Amino acid sequence: MKKIYKIIIIYLGFTISTFGQTLLVKYCENSIISEERLKELPEEIRNERMKKKKYNLFVDVNKGLSYYVNDVYTKNSSYNTEYEKETQYDDHVEIITTKVIVDLKNTEKFYYKDFGKDEMLFEFFNGDQLFTGKDSLKNWNWQLTNETKIIYGYTCKKATAVWGRGEYVAWFTEDIPVQAGPEKFDGLPGLILYVGTPYYEYSAVLVKEMKDKVNIEKPNFDKIKTYTLEEINDIIKQKIKGLQSSSITTQDGDKTITRETIIYKN
Repeated sequence: MKKIYKIIIIYLGFTISTFGQTLLVKYCENSIISEERLKELPEEIRNERMKKKKYNLFVDVNKGLSYYVNDVYTKNSSYNTEYEKETQYDDHVEIITTKVIVDLKNTEKFYYKDFGKDEMLFEFFNGDQLFTGKDSLKNWNWQLTNETKIIYGYTCKKATAVWGRGEYVAWFTEDIPVQAGPEKFDGLPGLILYVGTPYYEYSAVLVKEMKDKVNIEKPNFDKIKTYTLEEINDIIKQKIKGLQSSSITTQDGDKTITRETIIYKN
């Protein structure tokens, strides 16, 4: 996926005061799925669902900018495999040929935010379509609670929100008073260290100040068609019908032959 961003590193030669300049937060993203459901999936899809994807969040505290992007080792996956299972019965043979198509392009992505201008620019795949987006920062209407817990050494508070059919839980720390967070999530009175849904989660695994200056440059979308998050959600809903797997069974003498195709796309 072509990325139209640039990060320039300039050595300063002195220690930045705590979170006074640039902050780096590393996150892992992964699916949440029960052991029972995981065992039902083909091995290839099971392996993809168990992968932890790694992302970096750069926060320029002084300028009110943030940039969330996959790290250099977190890449899209696209491949297919085929295997055959033959079962001998008393009066016939059953042959099942399974083709698994894995096409995951949503791993590589970025989200640029300018908190002062209430602006978010982003790019990600869904299926075969690359979406380039321009939107205001999302108003999550977070509901704060009194629950607390420790994440990566920081005391965090719990907040909840609802968007569409999804219910989100976030844990943020006021020890780092910036409103940033992973991907499209922000808007709390402290850095978001965890976001979870019943099916997916974002977890901070490292928080540190940068000793080097990081200049976050705004992506140039002037000549590119852009969408809002709501527009993208509407498009995806229309596409879901075309992402169905298939199965065809035929009879050849005493052989029952089933050919199935399992498609795993995000």
